[in-house]
Amino acid sequence: MRKTLLLLISLTVCASPAAGQAAPRGPAASVLYSGGVRGPLSIDWSAASRDSVVRDIRPTYWKEGALVAGLLGAVGGFLLGSAVCESGTGCLTGAIIGGGLLLTIPGALIGGQFRKGG
Repeated sequence: MRKTLLLLISLTVCASPAAGQAAPRGPAASVLYSGGVRGPLSIDWSAASRDSVVRDIRPTYWKEGALVAGLLGAVGGFLLGSAVCESGTGCLTGAIIGGGLLLTIPGALIGGQFRKGG
């Protein structure tokens, strides 16, 4: 029973050793250059935009959010660096820059959720 099961598993898992030696097919025409019928997803570059949705992209507070969060991160990095670093200014500078960079992107993402104006 075990031998039969092992044989069946090996037949389904193992590939034929000669499968990689098949003769290559000749060159075929690309789908991009074929003169077939155009589908519904084909692009007509000469036509105007047919989008019926009006783009309403208003300015947001992403720059302000990045600035505030970066400053908070730099202050936090300074406080953490001054408490932990013993080697001098090199460690403290790295902590300030690292803390600022760590919080800049989340601050920009949070600030980008709020629209400016009315």
